[in-house]
Amino acid sequence: MTAAVSTSEAAALATALPAAVAQLAGCSFSGLADDDLLVVLRLAERARRQLEALDHLLVAEVEARNLPGRYVLRGSKQLLSGLLNLSPAESGTRVRQAHQLGPRTSLTGERLAPLLPVTAAARADGSITARQVDVIIAAMARLRDARLPVEQQADAEAFLVEQAHRFDAGTLTGIARQLLDTLDPDGSLAEERTQQRRRFLSCHPNGDGMHRLTADLDTETAALAMTVLHSLASPKPSEAGERDQRTAGQRMHDAFRAVLKLALRAGDLPTSGGVPATVLITMTAEQFQTGTGLASTSYQQKLTVDQALRIADEAAISWIVHNSKGGILNYGTTRRVATDKQTLALIARDKGCAFPGCADPPEWTEKHHITPWAAGGATDLDNLCLLCDHHHDRIDTGGWRITMRDGLPWFTPPAWIDPEQRPQRNIRP
Repeated sequence: MTAAVSTSEAAALATALPAAVAQLAGCSFSGLADDDLLVVLRLAERARRQLEALDHLLVAEVEARNLPGRYVLRGSKQLLSGLLNLSPAESGTRVRQAHQLGPRTSLTGERLAPLLPVTAAARADGSITARQVDVIIAAMARLRDARLPVEQQADAEAFLVEQAHRFDAGTLTGIARQLLDTLDPDGSLAEERTQQRRRFLSCHPNGDGMHRLTADLDTETAALAMTVLHSLASPKPSEAGERDQRTAGQRMHDAFRAVLKLALRAGDLPTSGGVPATVLITMTAEQFQTGTGLASTSYQQKLTVDQALRIADEAAISWIVHNSKGGILNYGTTRRVATDKQTLALIARDKGCAFPGCADPPEWTEKHHITPWAAGGATDLDNLCLLCDHHHDRIDTGGWRITMRDGLPWFTPPAWIDPEQRPQRNIRP
């Protein structure tokens, strides 16, 4: 049974930890024999793991007191992120492990053992790592879903912990997979109920302007994703006929972006915050006037002003211009570049992407301002044409020029493609 501790005792113990670490960090280890140095290294690692395992007790107590609710937070994950300055992914990992390895209390107040007691004990004594714990938790969740007898689940946990004492997390993952195949050879672990529980998707910034998308898709979602993305990710030759220089991964990325743009343009998304799904962009007055610098979205992504204003040609947006102190100077209401009647007229006229030789249908096109909207270009048929995502991204940087003749868009290539720069049209049957 865990001993109760007073506030002063807890504070004294918690204060002693960094003091001991600082004292050890101030030592010189140059005089130690090789074997002794390795002993210190192992002991330091074990202490680090034991300190990490303390989270299980603390998070369990936080939830027992409903502190997230008291501070009007959504849950322990949000509390840890704000209190400890953790990323959502890291705080989520700590809470997930605490749920499996921390103490529990019954409805009557009875103290219960952790869901994974063998793993909790190994974590508490510092003999296994957090990554190994993740592997064990995932494997045991799938075994529970397979409805194996409790005794068999307990044996499986003990076996995995034993293997964790001998092998790293990567090797342990393979061992766990073999164990699952042995205990459930018919593959019932992949049933729909299990997939629905494990489905997951997140998108987090990497800190360098890029974002990391991580997902566990159920079979139906994966089938839909692969069907749609592969149809859009086929190589597209350049305007000069050269092979597509994008990697397979880059083509899949661009296809995913095209799908998101289509969803935003469709206008069928549910409201968010009481208004239709909208790209909200903020920038300073100087940025808006000069077209330089970085604008921000409501999710704190950074875009060049040129990128931000180009979105106006693609989706519902709201833009807000503020002064150096944050005061609002101007704003644009949510808008679309064309009415429904204008869109139907564009489809009837262009029949799809208007770029010469492109066969993309109207469903995968965007309404492009020939004279940019941010530069005062009007939203009317004489200033609009349909372009697919691929050509919309490259029309302004590839040296092509669009002009309207008799109400139809013509494309003048750069001189390096056609020295005579003869205008071209997309002639569709």
